[in-house]
Amino acid sequence: MRALKYSGAALVILLTGCSSSDFNYGKVRGIIEGSPLRLDAEYVMLSQREYMCGIQEDLWDTPTTPIGLAGQTGVARLTQKGRDLKFSDDVSIGDMRYPYVQVRGDLSISVTEITSDRDGPEQFTKLVETKMGVNIPNTCFPNPLPIMGVRKGKFTQDYSPVLFFRYNNGWSIDRVFHN
Repeated sequence: MRALKYSGAALVILLTGCSSSDFNYGKVRGIIEGSPLRLDAEYVMLSQREYMCGIQEDLWDTPTTPIGLAGQTGVARLTQKGRDLKFSDDVSIGDMRYPYVQVRGDLSISVTEITSDRDGPEQFTKLVETKMGVNIPNTCFPNPLPIMGVRKGKFTQDYSPVLFFRYNNGWSIDRVFHN
């Protein structure tokens, strides 16, 4: 009888460890970085050096509009070599602080910082704000390219992306959350 009592207590402890209450930032980082994340039409920021290297390496063309004067913007057309790296739309320059480009596909992610988390809109969900970047396998991008967040339905370089996590026999990323 005593053995049954202790095995029942052990089972309760084991099951408690597998509940939705085991959500923590170490686990979140492991989930994000543990396998490629499916990104559909998210934007990443480029430094000026990365942007210029992309031109030199024929990842995209020189912009169609001259850049430099206030209010001028331009577009650098992607080449096939750039598309092969999972960039999916032309590079935009001048309308935000940094050049930016869209990415699409299953991509390796690095987490810089997990900023916050809160309960999601549904039961057993969490929204996690995190500074993270896409790892692009090319010498032009020695560091992960920061992913832009969405604020009031628009992409912005001033906010971090938010990931929507769901618990179903363990935590997993459901999608990038656009609010």
